[in-house]
Amino acid sequence: MSVRSAKEAGFTKPDVRAHVARVLLTREVGQRIPTVQEFQTATGSGTGTVVKALRTLETGGAVTLTARGHQGTVVSDRDVGKLWNAAELGNFRLVMPASGPLEQQAILDVVQGTLRDLGVSVVVDYRPGAHNRLEEVYHERAHATVTSAGALAQHRESFPGLTGVHLGPSTFYSSGSLVVVEHASRPPRQPLRVGIDHSSYDHQKLSEAEFAGAPVEYVECPFVVAPAAVLAGEVDAAVWHSMPTVIPPELAGLRLRPVSSPPALDVVREISPAVIVTRAIEPGPNALLRHVRAADVTTAQSRLLKMAATDGFIGSLRLR
Repeated sequence: MSVRSAKEAGFTKPDVRAHVARVLLTREVGQRIPTVQEFQTATGSGTGTVVKALRTLETGGAVTLTARGHQGTVVSDRDVGKLWNAAELGNFRLVMPASGPLEQQAILDVVQGTLRDLGVSVVVDYRPGAHNRLEEVYHERAHATVTSAGALAQHRESFPGLTGVHLGPSTFYSSGSLVVVEHASRPPRQPLRVGIDHSSYDHQKLSEAEFAGAPVEYVECPFVVAPAAVLAGEVDAAVWHSMPTVIPPELAGLRLRPVSSPPALDVVREISPAVIVTRAIEPGPNALLRHVRAADVTTAQSRLLKMAATDGFIGSLRLR
């Protein structure tokens, strides 16, 4: 069977180069790459076009290839950022939780900085609810998202094929950042009206654990507006992920106490690690994210939290 030309197959020469780059993203250092003939069959292009594409990627510094005789040609080095751009994969699309918490801002800063150093731009969208964010990745509308380890474990069966880079304990919720917000002077009603955000696995499970056994009435309330809801009298109490505020909550008439019930503390241990989630079968995003170091994330988080406490934004939230 004759090999079709690149034009007949619907490929242009840049298309062939992009296809070859995408394939090379699936090959780790030391792994064999397809033969020229295999690339020809996949793209319907001629030998010269494939060889030129490989040579262009090598001279551009995207990959270093070594011929090993009958063993074939293997990748001896590669620059995943240059391969990503040669593959014409565009911006890296990242979906983050609702903005505000410093722990997640630090994760975003490190991911953006790491990929920027690789020459890849990051486009960020914000979406509350781990289920909603995982759905974006699962349906290929985003390359990656960030959730707690507990939320990923809860939703894994709904989204098979997702994988995650774990960043370590206290990287999604730092120590002491999960608190219960109450009014400082208003007497609570009976039953206690507790704000709960059912769109957030973490908030729902933590709220139910913290108030387990108490006479409560749950009121739907986005967790990010919990302090405002308590001040407005819409709820009597709510779990909140502390974040910078212009006015310290205590000065606004709120009282903060740490999440403290034994069941809730078990939940905290489950959900405190952060995970960067991707589709396991997508080599490009996973190759890029392997350059994100957990140590860099924890360093960035420590710096931001220390700066915020020093500036007085969240110092009141580090309860003694």
